[in-house]
Order: sequence, then C-alpha cells, then structure tokens
Amino acid sequence: MNSVRIDIYDDRNKHLGVEDKKTAHERGLWHRTFSCLAINPVTGTVLLQKKAPGRYVFTRPDYADFTVGGHYEAGERIPDGVREIREELGLDITYGELQPLGIRQTAVTPAPAWVEREFQYWHLLPLDVELEEIPLDDAEVCGIVQVGLDDAIGLAAGDHTEVAARYFIDTGDGREYLNGTLSRDELVPGYLDTDSDQLYLRLFVAARRYLRGERKYLFW
Repeated sequence: MNSVRIDIYDDRNKHLGVEDKKTAHERGLWHRTFSCLAINPVTGTVLLQKKAPGRYVFTRPDYADFTVGGHYEAGERIPDGVREIREELGLDITYGELQPLGIRQTAVTPAPAWVEREFQYWHLLPLDVELEEIPLDDAEVCGIVQVGLDDAIGLAAGDHTEVAARYFIDTGDGREYLNGTLSRDELVPGYLDTDSDQLYLRLFVAARRYLRGERKYLFW
C-alpha cells in the first residue's frame, strides 16, 4: 500500500511542500484537515462517529467523535474535503451543501512521536436522514451515535453526565440499531477541556445557532 502524501505548511498556513503523513506527524509539521458535524434540521439531533478499533498508531479509547474528519491529501483544495464524507459515511455530498465555520489552528501531542499540528477546516452538514439511511461502508467507522442537540450541549457543558442516545453499530455480521445512553466520559477529553477551546461545546452551540437561522460568524 502506498503511503498517503499530504501538503505541509508553516505556522501561518503558507504552503511549504509535500510530505508523507506519518512523517508529518512524527516531525510535528503543520498540515490541513477536513472536519464536519452533521445536524438534522428536522429532528434537532447531531451525529457522532465511533472509530473502529486499531485505527491509530497509539492507544485510544472508543470515544464518540465528530461526524467526519480526515486529512487533506496532497494537491486537494478545501472543497475536496467532501471526499471524507463519502469515505466515512458513504454519502455523496457536495461542498455547497455544507456550512463552513472557519479554521481551528491547534497543536497537541496525543502520544510520543505523534504530534498533531493542524489547520482544521470545520463545517456543519445539514443532513435530514435516518440512521438506517446512512450506508457507513468505511472500515474506519464502526458506528454512529445520534443525540439531541440540547442534550449534546448539556453534556459538553457539564450540566449532564449522561444523556439518551440512539446507536447504529456495525457488528461485522450486520447492522444493529439500539437505544441507550451517551456519557460525558465517552467524549474526547481534549475537546471538553475548559483550559482549551471546549470544541464540543463550541460546535454544538454553532449548530444550534445555525438551526435558529444564523449564517455568519457561527464558529466564533
């Protein structure tokens, strides 16, 4: 299998060249990623993804992460990030269907010799579909969690420790849909950190503002 090549940048988001993705993380080189949060404008729910085990070079619990996220490959433009939606959810979405939120510049070291220095291009994805309508044919994603937006905000803000949720799980032998709960401990800790930018809370609040008709300055 060929290694993935990605564009690298300086800390002002100016292009420097191309590097192997693994090497870029080992050396802590700045690069770009595509991310989005899917929200159902009819039901007022958001979708979070569960990664399949063994998809990281370091040990990572099975957190409920944002709906879609991945690296831009070398030569891709910002709108080309919709490739990740197709790869992770199995849905064909055009960039014009997304609501761009802005760029999050972040640097974190989740494991020794693995440094994430990223310009994250964030989006909202209005998606009026049921869990049963999501193909989810990517080996990286093993399930989707559907949570009410108000519950998601309360969970991220620390007002709740657990909320009702509906799950779609790929068991390997087929699909399973079940009702359950999502706890605060199942969210990525760094995205909850009150000493950082509280990414979950910011994105969920941006989604609520979007549903109320706002279209400018949502992220900030």
